[in-house]
Amino acid sequence: MTQTDPPVYQAVYKADLFVNREKEIETVTKALENIARGDAEQVRTIVFQGERGLGKSWLALHLHRSVLKQTSSDPPPAYRILSLLICLTPPPKDKEFQVGEREWYITSNDISQIESGDERHYEHLLQELLAWIAEQLDIVRTPYASLRDLSAWLAQDVRKKLESERDLIICLILDSVFEANRGFLDYLERYLLAAFAALPRVLIIMTGRGRPYLWKSPYLRLEREDQSLTPFSLEQVAEQIRKSLQKSSQGSPQESPQDTLIAANLSDEEFRQLAEKLAKKVINLGGGYPLTNELLARAFVDQVRDRLSKGDDLEQTINDVTIDDKVLEGVASRLLEVIPEKWRDELREVLNALCVLKDGFREHEMPYFLAELRNTELKGPEYTIAAMRGLRDLLLETNLGRWQDARYVLDEAVRTVLEQLLKSQKREVWRRLHERAVNLYEDWAKRYPNSRQYFEQRAEYHRGVLAEDVGHSVSFA
Repeated sequence: MTQTDPPVYQAVYKADLFVNREKEIETVTKALENIARGDAEQVRTIVFQGERGLGKSWLALHLHRSVLKQTSSDPPPAYRILSLLICLTPPPKDKEFQVGEREWYITSNDISQIESGDERHYEHLLQELLAWIAEQLDIVRTPYASLRDLSAWLAQDVRKKLESERDLIICLILDSVFEANRGFLDYLERYLLAAFAALPRVLIIMTGRGRPYLWKSPYLRLEREDQSLTPFSLEQVAEQIRKSLQKSSQGSPQESPQDTLIAANLSDEEFRQLAEKLAKKVINLGGGYPLTNELLARAFVDQVRDRLSKGDDLEQTINDVTIDDKVLEGVASRLLEVIPEKWRDELREVLNALCVLKDGFREHEMPYFLAELRNTELKGPEYTIAAMRGLRDLLLETNLGRWQDARYVLDEAVRTVLEQLLKSQKREVWRRLHERAVNLYEDWAKRYPNSRQYFEQRAEYHRGVLAEDVGHSVSFA
């Protein structure tokens, strides 16, 4: 993202709206307990990975502001945690958001300069970051030291601090790591992470989306636990909706006063029923990704609120509410804000063409679906393998595509919403893309007998999708 791009949408973190992630929190607390006991086998680095809108930044903030804020009192042994949150994406541009204690955020201007590849700015930014860390740890250092000296002195002084304060554990939480410039990550490891990872009683937690960075330090590569965040279940989406509505009914100044018509004036059973039925609609449309859940649920709730204010029946209202194209387009636009503006239109077309391929694709499959989307012949330089590789690289660079199980797969949160939107806006185009998939994979099943079962399974998936499209006949070339 460049300095001229609009800010990427992030929901403002609120502790009382946080849902789920008990498994991830337990992983962190167990690692801290092992470090406190001095166990021989310790996890020194924890990495939480996930797609766009899975709540990685909320998890990082929840760990820093809530989970790690308390001092452990469970013997043995008691310990206290000093956590530092380092965010490699700018903070939300929302008047509700406030930078908390011991939180450092990169700026849009910093990102613009980093993307230019000027290593002098890498050094300047890291000098600023290391000086900030020293200040948070009550370590005094001259601001005029070179980056190399500042890094060495800081590591030495942090080691002394840990030796003198035997009950102290330092936790570095880094958010949005893998989305950052790779050259900058090299400097970040060299002058901060490698040194801290080698210190006793230091835990490093990272969140990131897309292709993981290949760290050189063995502490970051080997003594590490990786976890992939997953979408919310039906029960968790319902809880997310209930919490949001309960906050509204308690008179939150950020919510509409009319929201009290929903939560405060319903019985417990009606309230539970409302949340569960809306959760089903949200999951069917968006797949259960927290950011998508929030955006879709708010649109549903607004409709329910308006209908109930007119005296409509609750059950009938819940059954009737739908999401229109305008709302889905708004959700898609939010999810795609991570694409630099100069590439957004081009990649949006590619994503629309490939969104029906739930199981992924290879470069040689891409031109068939792009040509089908455009309703043009499969001819010309725009359909060469070289052109497809260029588009594939853009998907990888924006972390909206990744290599998985011998195929490229799209970010599932984005793919789900785009397919729903395409099906709603241009149903015949959506059907043509699935029909193209059926015909293509059936043909390849015949032409490549060694891979026949594989291609037949893929054709069967798309045939099934079309068969479930009620009210439309299924016909293939």
